[in-house]
Amino acid sequence: MARARRTSWVWIVFAAVVGAMLITAATFVAVRLTAALPRPTIAISVPDTLVVGPSGTPAIPVPTRGSFALATSMDGTVATRDPSGVHPIGSVAKAMTALIVLTEHPITSGAPGPSVTMTGADVLLYRQAVAEGGSNIRVRAGEVLTERDLLLALLLPSADNIAETLAVWVSGNRATFIARLNATAAAMGMEQTHFADPSGLSAGTVSTAADLVLLARAVVANAALAGLVETRQATLPGGTLLRNLDILIGTQPGWLGIKTGWTGVAGCCLVFAADMSYGAGRVVTVWGAVLGQPPLTSGDPAHPELGEAFVSARGAAVAALNQYAAVDVAGTSPDVSGSISTRWGASALLVVAKHGPDVVVVRAGSVMQLRVSVVASRAPIASGGVVARVIGVLNVGTSVTWDVVSSNAIATPSPWWKLFSA
Repeated sequence: MARARRTSWVWIVFAAVVGAMLITAATFVAVRLTAALPRPTIAISVPDTLVVGPSGTPAIPVPTRGSFALATSMDGTVATRDPSGVHPIGSVAKAMTALIVLTEHPITSGAPGPSVTMTGADVLLYRQAVAEGGSNIRVRAGEVLTERDLLLALLLPSADNIAETLAVWVSGNRATFIARLNATAAAMGMEQTHFADPSGLSAGTVSTAADLVLLARAVVANAALAGLVETRQATLPGGTLLRNLDILIGTQPGWLGIKTGWTGVAGCCLVFAADMSYGAGRVVTVWGAVLGQPPLTSGDPAHPELGEAFVSARGAAVAALNQYAAVDVAGTSPDVSGSISTRWGASALLVVAKHGPDVVVVRAGSVMQLRVSVVASRAPIASGGVVARVIGVLNVGTSVTWDVVSSNAIATPSPWWKLFSA
């Protein structure tokens, strides 16, 4: 009886051991078959940079004397000559006067704004401008002009007396307005600019080309003022015809004007802007300033003193805008090579996938910085499946991505490999 019991226990223990072994084996098989596969080895060779855009474009010409600065909406400053040299600026100062007038009394583009009645004091300002040999527009006591009329008289024929009239209208007196001119310049970062008067006739009204590029940007950003400075001519209510001294307006494509300036001390000065469209709403704008230029007999026969500034500004702006082009950067794919391989023997080459058009405006010789981002690190991977991406960054606002794909499928390994080779 006892022996039968012992035999029974042996079989029970044997069955338990076998069962445990089977459970262990089943667990082992399940774990191996469902375990995460080892990551494939991905090797990608990508250059650090890619040159895009046109080549062989001419350099941006700069004047041989005076001060000059040119900036673009794509790249910031692109050309200079003594940009921090401090010079008298002549009537270029009136662009800041107009900006302050419109800040205090904003109007929409084309709107007349409030009416201003000319007084005996305004007539005296006119006579003073005549006596000083400054540019002027005659006014009569009791004459009613709108804010827009006054700004056009200030900006187109560059009337010194109108600058003085507007200063008193806005601030109540000349000294308070001049203080505001200087405070506004400081707030705009025009650190080497000083205004001694609202018109620029004073040799004490000085600035630099670099500072005046900041002013040019502010003028173009103000829609009402931008519309005024690119007006070719206008007529006041009394019949006085106003012609813009900037002869490039209406003759040079894309020219936005801004403000001319000249005195015997300042020489020929110009603050300007221009733009060019590259299609589909892609526009590049240039802003520039040129100071201390000599007179030139060509250009506007009525104002030869302004000629050299026009020549310098036009040549630089045209050259700068011609250095840009609309380019399909996606079609200019980088030289990418690579492969993907697995421990179970599956492998494939990596190639750059065809990319739809991605057109941006770029400057000649622009360099795109490249980096790689791996996106698929586990099998299976289909033929043509995205394994990585190459990301090219041209500037803050421009980037493009190329897909790097597998030339053939990468299948998962067989169950046998998973059990005994993984």
